[in-house]
Amino acid sequence: MSRLVPIVVILLAPCVAGCPMPISHTETVSPPIVGIVRGPDDRPVRNVAVAVTAGSGSTCTEPALRDSTDAAGRFRLPAAQKTYHVFWVIPNFDRAMPAYSLCIGTGDTLLPAYEGLGAIQGDAPLDSITCVQWSWRNTLRAACSGNIERSLVSGGRWIDGEEAGRYRIILMREDSMPPARGLGRRVLNGPPRPHRYFVVVVQWLEQPDPDGPATVRTVAELPLRKDVEWAGELSLGGVFGRWCASVATTRLTHTLYWENHKREVITFTLGPPGKAHQVPAC
Repeated sequence: MSRLVPIVVILLAPCVAGCPMPISHTETVSPPIVGIVRGPDDRPVRNVAVAVTAGSGSTCTEPALRDSTDAAGRFRLPAAQKTYHVFWVIPNFDRAMPAYSLCIGTGDTLLPAYEGLGAIQGDAPLDSITCVQWSWRNTLRAACSGNIERSLVSGGRWIDGEEAGRYRIILMREDSMPPARGLGRRVLNGPPRPHRYFVVVVQWLEQPDPDGPATVRTVAELPLRKDVEWAGELSLGGVFGRWCASVATTRLTHTLYWENHKREVITFTLGPPGKAHQVPAC
């Protein structure tokens, strides 16, 4: 018996790091998706290219599924699944949920507009997505909200004399390299890492006719801090006639040798066209 124990330990040792098991399983890379794409005037946009690529933060260069919007601005994409014939058993390791990126654009020019989740095994629930396509800094952009990510909200009410309208709030991600400031994003004197730069954009919309197109009267850019690592979950709410937009963020903080991640909600109060500023709370 004393000889058997070391032999068993030797045989099981590889499984401590990870054991391949001949077990077939199907992973849902992306769920079935239905959605609509609207223009800056809130009217549906037809013939917009829509695609799904596997992985969060995808560059949209190799879409797994592709469609285009119909006359009503709507699109529908089936679930994308992948079957594996080997299952890796790794102790004390939680498998990450498969992620996907929804890309929107014109022709072959596609940009990430939404990030969602699939399922490790079996089917994933339908994801219903609403998107807006608009221009910012002379570049066509798109932002979406669905079951997983909320980068687009619309509503509220502003009043300016005899004119009134509503707000549209958009959260954008830009790829950038942060400027070097002291330690900055350096860790143990390492080089700074590229990261996403987040911007909140507020649009003041006018729509005199409920069935007519909306007009973007004013646009204001509300940049977030450079050390924000992640931003999401936009929300718009009113308290006693005062409207505020909030965004959940994770901010990078530093000690001498470590990086820490601090979660906080950043809130902006919204007024008539062109009036918006950050406040501690609403």
